[in-house]
Amino acid sequence: MNFTNRVFKIKISTIITPQLVHKVSDSLEKWTIYKPEFIALVINSLGGSLIQTQKLAILLKNYSQTKKIPLYCFGEDIVIKSALGLLTIGDKAYVNPYAIVGNMGYAQPFFDLRKFTSNWYIQQKHIVTNENMKLLNPFQELQQKDQEWVQQQMKNQEQELINMIEINRKLDKSNYETRLQEIYRNGIIQPNLLLKHGIIDGFTGLDSIIQGKKIRKLV
Repeated sequence: MNFTNRVFKIKISTIITPQLVHKVSDSLEKWTIYKPEFIALVINSLGGSLIQTQKLAILLKNYSQTKKIPLYCFGEDIVIKSALGLLTIGDKAYVNPYAIVGNMGYAQPFFDLRKFTSNWYIQQKHIVTNENMKLLNPFQELQQKDQEWVQQQMKNQEQELINMIEINRKLDKSNYETRLQEIYRNGIIQPNLLLKHGIIDGFTGLDSIIQGKKIRKLV
């Protein structure tokens, strides 16, 4: 059998979790006997844990570089938050021109249940090992300093994700402020802005470039 025109396809269609990273790692290990023409990373995800996204990125980049196999990334319908960072890890990055992309920000919901416990005469205790854990108690008022601490943590994650994209795509630092306004701080964006700023290489899907090639679905 001729494997010279074979493509490895990895599809990310869920939230990025430790279980997903393990699944991808396990799949790659099982197929090391074949050397495909390229690895296709197809993304249709709302993102997920930034840490797990970074682990998945390192795993795929190391495999690509060690085996000397090109890694091409394709964004399908939804590429949001850390999924956008994942899109930028390959040799080439493409998206569907009608995809929903962007939204680099983070949100943390909090529920104030003080009236609920009072009305139902519920006594509660919240035992913690450090002061910062107190802010996770929904039965106490969220102090301003705690809100600021949570907001700073989210800003740090946002900046780390931005750095991931900037480094992966080797973007021109002189245009960073423009990207900050048009891409990173602009919520859901038009895919053509990604092309304008060099975050993607064009508009196409995997199906458009695999004619005559055999696809091995890893995940």
